Amino acid sequence: MFPELLWIVGFYAAAVALVHWMIRRGSGGDPHHYVLVAGNHQMQIEWYIRALQQFSRRTGTEIGITVVLDQSTDDTGKIMERFARNGDGIAWVRRDGGSSDHRQTTDQRVVWVELARTDDVSRLPL
Repeated sequence: MFPELLWIVGFYAAAVALVHWMIRRGSGGDPHHYVLVAGNHQMQIEWYIRALQQFSRRTGTEIGITVVLDQSTDDTGKIMERFARNGDGIAWVRRDGGSSDHRQTTDQRVVWVELARTDDVSRLPL
């Protein structure tokens, strides 16, 4: 009876491993790069970043995150400095005035999200 139970557990574990491998392999697709334009969003910015990272881990989708600080006068910049120090692969830039830099690489799909606009925030996979 014990050997049969081991076989059942072994097949179950192999099936779980196979399903996880297939999900990760199938969701590879084009990597997404999220550009979050943040003003005074110190209360929300960490949540947005952690939610995107959790989405990436949960789905196996490769993502990049860049935060553009647009005339931010609160502690959003300090929060972004902390993320940059941790080496989480999160970039951030400070944008003063009306100029912006829109760069799109050919191997990534860029999703531009202005956090001050609720219709833009709805495009985040949260």
